[in-house]
Formats: sequence, structure tokens, C-alpha cells
Amino acid sequence: MKLSEKLKADIKHLTTSSVGGKPKPAFILFFIKKAVRIVVIYRVLNHFYLNRNKVALLLLSPLKLYFRLMTSRYCTDISYKTKIGPGFKLNHSYGIIVNIRSTIGENVYLGHNVTVGSNSPSKFPKIGNNVTIFPGSIIIGDVTIGDNVTIGAGSLVVKDVPANTVVGGHPSKILRTLSNIDI
Repeated sequence: MKLSEKLKADIKHLTTSSVGGKPKPAFILFFIKKAVRIVVIYRVLNHFYLNRNKVALLLLSPLKLYFRLMTSRYCTDISYKTKIGPGFKLNHSYGIIVNIRSTIGENVYLGHNVTVGSNSPSKFPKIGNNVTIFPGSIIIGDVTIGDNVTIGAGSLVVKDVPANTVVGGHPSKILRTLSNIDI
């Protein structure tokens, strides 16, 4: 997938509001929302990293430094080397930790204070497509989150989550299974 297509998917997801109302143009959001800047800069750096374009990454060193400073300032630990599909959305970029070896699918939303981490050197979460992870959730270990999953606020996910479900709790359990009508 081209960089422009990934950026379009990210921007489309970033400019949609869960509250409703008229979305702001992407270039305005880039300047006023730090979460938008983090996602856009992540996407550019990630594209050149995945394509092994060392020259571009060298030329983008100032951008890499700015990305590192921004993520550090907002206590967000997302590496540009992490594999995240298009349509990535952060609403508030505070306290988000994503393990570098985790994989995240398309159209994924991460709320603030979300941890996607490892409990051993070889076990990392895999998150599917169209997943919403609400604030304060922790996904840790060798777990697979299926497609079309919603993880409630403050949940601890240590076991696989099947597709088309809503989970919550500490530890998490299935609260609801979504039908085709709900999706």
C-alpha cells in the first residue's frame, strides 16, 4: 500500500468525530492536535522504515528527533518501527505504550493510558482490524484480538478475544457478542 493511501486512511479515521458534528480539515487538525501529528509523522517514518529506505530515514533524521521528543513529552511510547495498519487513531496521546513487536491492524483506535505490551521476550499482542480500545486498558502477552472488537475502559486482556465481541473487566471477559446487524 502506498504512503498516500495509508495517510488518507489515517486522516479519514482521525477526522471522524465520535461526538458527531462537522469534522475539521486535516491540515488544521495537524497543527492543533498532537495526536494527529504523532500519527502522521509515525506513518511517514514507518513507511520508509518498512521499505528499508535508509537514505530517506537519514534525511528524515530531524523528523525522527521531533517524533521522539513529541512522544517523550506526552509519555507516549510508539516506535515508528511498529507495524500498524492504515486508519490508526489516537484521540488523546497521553500515556500510550505499544510494544515495538506488536502488530496492529487497520482502523484501530487507542484511547489514552493504553498499554499493548509483552510479558516475555517472545510473546506480543496481535490486534485485528476495526478494534476500539478505550482508555486505561492493558493488553499484555501472546494474545490475539479478533476483528471488530471493543475493549472497555480499564480492561486487562491476557487471553485471546474472538472477533465481533465487546470485552471488559479486570481480567476481561466477553460482555456481548455482536451480530452482523451491529457491525
